[in-house]
Amino acid sequence: MLRVRPSTVLTLLVPCAMGCASDAASKSEVRTLQASVKQLQDENLRLLERVQSLETERAVTRAQQQPLGPVLAAAPSSTPTGAEVPSLAVVKLKPRADRAPPLDVRTPVQEPDAELVAAVGRSVPAGNDDPDATQVDGEFAQAQEALRTGNLDRGVERMTRFAEAHPKDPRADDALYLAALGELGQDEPARAAKLLETVLQRYPAGDVVQQAMLKLAECRMRLKQPAEARALLARLVNSFPGTPAATEAQARLTRIPRTP
Repeated sequence: MLRVRPSTVLTLLVPCAMGCASDAASKSEVRTLQASVKQLQDENLRLLERVQSLETERAVTRAQQQPLGPVLAAAPSSTPTGAEVPSLAVVKLKPRADRAPPLDVRTPVQEPDAELVAAVGRSVPAGNDDPDATQVDGEFAQAQEALRTGNLDRGVERMTRFAEAHPKDPRADDALYLAALGELGQDEPARAAKLLETVLQRYPAGDVVQQAMLKLAECRMRLKQPAEARALLARLVNSFPGTPAATEAQARLTRIPRTP
């Protein structure tokens, strides 16, 4: 049986223990260093991200403070740190190809009836070298032109104004009669009747009295006043016998039923 001395055993264990202790210390130190390196790497990554964020914010702020053109020209393609800067692009908006809807610029024109045109044609003012008379002639001619071209509102207003401004003019009764025809052309028998009554009251000897009576009878029929129409036509037959107007009045009397 082999015997080992205690001193020999101690001699063998001491180096082993020292070696194990030294190896454990080295591993602990390595782990500490690795943890420090990892911490430094994380800190470096955070700093890098912060630098990139600041670069981006600065680029955006500079783009907002400068005109678009210079910013695009001076913007670098990349930053030294490799961070991506938002690119700016100019977008040109093209106008729509669709045409605007057409606007209705048509002006309704009311054509005067043939009788009104014929009456206007018969009332041509005579020439006069007097400046005042020339002006009066011009007023009547303008009223005629308005009626002839279908501008009945304006023609009626001008004819009525002419009759009121020049009541002693030989054409004053004609002006009132033509204004009444214009009112009838606009389906205004009540207003036409008032003008025709004025003709009969102011100018009983005028050259349009007979036609004014026929037209006034027509207005009475439109206004559902057949009795007044019959009385007016009978008066025309009695006052102007044998005239074309009286013959027309007699024919109309036969078409108006008698009221009980």
